[in-house]
Amino acid sequence: MAEQDNWTGYGGVGDYARSNGNTLEVLTAGHRIRDGEFETFPKNLIETGEMYDCVIVGGGISGLAAALFVQRQAGRGKKCLVLDNHPIFGGEAKRNEFVVDGQRLIAHQGSAIFQVQYPHSFIARFYDSIGMNMPRLQYQSWGGKSPEIPLAHTPYELVDSAPATYGFYFGSKFGQKPGMWLIDPWGKKLEGAPISATQKSELLKWRGGPASPQKKPQYEGDGISRQLDAITLEEHIMQLYGISRETIRTFLSPVAGGGSGLGPDVLSAYADYAFETLHPVPDTEDQMFPGGNTEFARLILKALIPSAIAAPATSEGVCKGKVDFTALDQPSSPARIRLASTAVWVQHDGDPEKADSVSILYTRGGNTYRVKARSVVMAGGCWTTKHIVRDLPSSHRDAYEQFYRSPCMMANVAVRNWRFLYKMGISGCRWFEGIGNYTDVRRQALVGAPSPTIGPDSPVVLTLKVLYSYPGLPIAEQGSRGREEILSTPFRDYEGQIRQQFTEMFSPAGFDPARDIAGIILNRWGHAYLNPQPGFFFGINGKPAPREVLRAAPLGRIAFANTDLAGMMDHRSSILEAHRAVGQLLDHVLAN
Repeated sequence: MAEQDNWTGYGGVGDYARSNGNTLEVLTAGHRIRDGEFETFPKNLIETGEMYDCVIVGGGISGLAAALFVQRQAGRGKKCLVLDNHPIFGGEAKRNEFVVDGQRLIAHQGSAIFQVQYPHSFIARFYDSIGMNMPRLQYQSWGGKSPEIPLAHTPYELVDSAPATYGFYFGSKFGQKPGMWLIDPWGKKLEGAPISATQKSELLKWRGGPASPQKKPQYEGDGISRQLDAITLEEHIMQLYGISRETIRTFLSPVAGGGSGLGPDVLSAYADYAFETLHPVPDTEDQMFPGGNTEFARLILKALIPSAIAAPATSEGVCKGKVDFTALDQPSSPARIRLASTAVWVQHDGDPEKADSVSILYTRGGNTYRVKARSVVMAGGCWTTKHIVRDLPSSHRDAYEQFYRSPCMMANVAVRNWRFLYKMGISGCRWFEGIGNYTDVRRQALVGAPSPTIGPDSPVVLTLKVLYSYPGLPIAEQGSRGREEILSTPFRDYEGQIRQQFTEMFSPAGFDPARDIAGIILNRWGHAYLNPQPGFFFGINGKPAPREVLRAAPLGRIAFANTDLAGMMDHRSSILEAHRAVGQLLDHVLAN
């Protein structure tokens, strides 16, 4: 298996083979902005002579959706360009592909799950419009002669439910050398776990739920949601369950809070309720394509540029079809996507309130280019937007200073079979030291699954979600320290840690890393998660919430999108923020 370089590592096969997370090439281009290389207007600029009605910076789900809304709502003949810094579109909605013993395996790089929506909601109608024809998916059935055990559909299902076929592993941190397994930990009420009686009691209290009925927010911005936004999630858990800070930090962090990237010690308590409050659904069961929300990005692309994927505009079609990269940036197309293009400078051509156009500079292949546009949607992350919009006023800069991001690494480990787990009587597990926190075997949706059945002898991908939390440190320092770690560690070091972790936990059940691991892909996201601190959602000390400063109106001809502005990492928020941003431009500068 060939590596791209000694940091990026192996990228798998298929459309995403050269785009696993932030590759070294993407990282290097982005850090030129961070290091101030473009603080002055670049020399040796190449003028493309292009003028667009709208340029969208960022080709994740928010950027792709923004382009589609421009095409659908701005009137016939409007031209838009999406600039994306990666080798392929999608943002964190990308997938990895392996071929293991002749079978094609797919796993998500980042964005993973979705839910069935109310049938006439905005999101459901958007799904329908892009060909999302199967909101409730069908999954693999059990195969083989071995007795069936429960399997998850998503990577987060078992870590929450922890059925009898789930295990906790306790290693040297708990004085266990070699380590020990506790299978069905909650069913056994943690009997046999090498932890103190106090910790055991507190964990059982947490598992049992709040002692008294819990008041939840009824709508975003109500009194309860504002109270929750004034405290940390850690404080809320302590109050709600009557457990200690130590127990939370030892056993629950960072999984509790993982949806916002860090442990609960620095997150707004409202972050735990934002998803269900803003996006109520009739069915809370999570759904997942084999490649996660990659299929949404591909469906939007197919709707935007029909020739980009030579397949039907259906979930199955875009999952199995291949991207025609030559179709993405055709001069004759009203919508174009320019990949490997890092935006470095966005500024109005004059006073933002009076200018007729915006200049957008981007680097590609060692050169710097300029295009112009009548409007711009900044659909990338806050960590770049605040640097590249050159006429950003102090109000917006101050708001962006209150946006914190932390890294995440999704490590996908392809194994030739998972009989070693089956032999232990488990299909998923959790541990409290080393690399990662949990993993499980998943039934894949039949859309893109390698086989309609799954059993212990099936090849599967085990995913480790690696978060970088340092409980007790300030929120900004946690993000910086995590990035320092994720950026300084070579691929081989992480690969060695994963092999060692699996060997320590699973070798007593017959696991052999040399024989059983078919491939490892690391997807490093340096700014994966927005970390909403207390006050992020509704403001603090009489000051407006930072997100509202950016959402309220366009800055001249520039509007702001991305899921950052919702305060939650959810593809629905990406779409809704794009819709708002394009609507604002239509109201202000794209009326004609």
